[in-house]
Amino acid sequence: MMNRRGFLQTCAAAGAGVSLLRPARAGEGKLAWTRDAKTGLFTGVRADGSPLAGRGVLDAACRSVDEGGAASLRVAVTHRLHDSGAGQGEDVLEATLTVRNTSGRPVRVEVEFTSSARACERVAEQQAYVPLSAAGLSGDGRFAALGVKGFLKDCAHAVGEKDFAAHYLEPMASFPAQRETKALLLAPVVDVFHPAKPWRVALFTASDEPARFSWSGGLWRAGRQVSLAGGAEIVQRCWLMVHRGDAAVAWKAFHRLAHREELKVPDWMRRFKVHYYDFLSSAQGKNARRGEGYESDLPRFREFRVGLATQHGYYPTLGDYIHPDRKTWQAMRGDKAGPAEMSLEKMRERIKATRAAGAKAGVYLHPVLFDDATPFFQKMRDSVLVDQAGQMVRFPWQGPDTVGKNWRASLASPQWCDHLLQQARWIMELLDPDAISVDETFAGIGYDYHPAHAGPTSPAAIDFYRKLRSLVRSFGDDKAFLTSDCSMSPFVLWADGECGDHAYSSLLGHPLYTQEPVRYLAALGDKPWRPCAWHFQHMWPAQMKLARQVGAGVGVSNGWIEFTGLTRLPNAVKAKMLRDIASLS
Repeated sequence: MMNRRGFLQTCAAAGAGVSLLRPARAGEGKLAWTRDAKTGLFTGVRADGSPLAGRGVLDAACRSVDEGGAASLRVAVTHRLHDSGAGQGEDVLEATLTVRNTSGRPVRVEVEFTSSARACERVAEQQAYVPLSAAGLSGDGRFAALGVKGFLKDCAHAVGEKDFAAHYLEPMASFPAQRETKALLLAPVVDVFHPAKPWRVALFTASDEPARFSWSGGLWRAGRQVSLAGGAEIVQRCWLMVHRGDAAVAWKAFHRLAHREELKVPDWMRRFKVHYYDFLSSAQGKNARRGEGYESDLPRFREFRVGLATQHGYYPTLGDYIHPDRKTWQAMRGDKAGPAEMSLEKMRERIKATRAAGAKAGVYLHPVLFDDATPFFQKMRDSVLVDQAGQMVRFPWQGPDTVGKNWRASLASPQWCDHLLQQARWIMELLDPDAISVDETFAGIGYDYHPAHAGPTSPAAIDFYRKLRSLVRSFGDDKAFLTSDCSMSPFVLWADGECGDHAYSSLLGHPLYTQEPVRYLAALGDKPWRPCAWHFQHMWPAQMKLARQVGAGVGVSNGWIEFTGLTRLPNAVKAKMLRDIASLS
């Protein structure tokens, strides 16, 4: 990594804002910020009279990665104070870095924000609480390209004086030469603290932009590289917060200041706790022909206070969910008991009956699963993710809904995104559900080496999920889009809530999964989590523990891993569940 002096010298305009002149005080109460009267930039901060920053409270700089590009760059830095609402007055400093390329050719630039602010004077004892992806708890192989085997597990990390780096979104998204990380973040927030000190320092950046956070050379840093077209301008922002409490205080400030919530979450999403998920189950149990389990469980919806019921497994093949010209079809064609007969009319009747039972109706969609038995697979095979060796990437799922082999489509493929948006539109037009529940949305994190859409996939995934939410909402203000697995990726930021399946010993059952403050809240914010749970009986105590801990819901299900549904539960188990569910209301 370049040294600080070389970095600042590259663009002198950025460094002009850090000279110290006669200090002027700003802010009230226990926090006091020092401002340079000449530049208008802040140069220090004190908490309870003690300085928290040394040689720069929040500086910004830029350099050209391309040789000879620095002369064409015009750089400006501004500062602004905010009150986060945490009760300390003006407790957040926002730095805005504007870079303009005055030449007619593209220039790759590296932007970096740096801060000497720290929670204690003894750097060797500093710690950081970071909202780590839970993929590291199990070493989830679907994150192999990002170095999952080396992922940190504990959100509380003893940084000390050693160099440290964490990445929001793929490392390649912020620094193209990097592929792996040890700390994949669910939100771009790093909270620095000392266990014996009341004041903490947090650094965060915008929700829709990749960033690398690091500690090196006595400074905390947040940066990325960006390609700047000729004549173009970019604006980058970073926020520094000084606060008491735990990292959740900084997460709230991040949601308030660095994330733009584009749509209001429908009120009904907050009024229920129980989510029923049906994998086109059988009414007779595990080994019988599938198709009637949903109807068998429907009469129990009110008793179990089900607020949302999602239909899964209804499609002929993964990737080909619905079509206006297909009135009837066979689903679950890979099941040993034989396929199930499905139709648009049957799905509509289920939705009607679900609403009559007092619940909302959801329909399942997967963002990347693509069965090569799908009739149009050959036509769309270029939408499949390609690895660094140039090979199409398989997706590790071979369930009863699979006919051929499953491949991992790429959300960086415009063709695939257009296809999925059309599928979602048909679902809304033909079925009119209350929600679309999208599974395994973490698949938007990764690398695609297909020559037509190579690079990190998260920028395209964010764009896709934004478009999907807007499409669903265009059918009514009370329509919702739910993501999955907010403990492994940040995409719930562009959804109405979360329905991820986490009821496994490697996730919900892992002691660090519920570590306080609970990591996934950094991305979820105050949106509702109403999980799917295929292990709903086995993991019931853990489900209830988390529901009581953070206000999440619980999942009940039929058709996968456990096959009793709501109708064939043992009496004692059912009675316990009903008491627990009542306690959440």
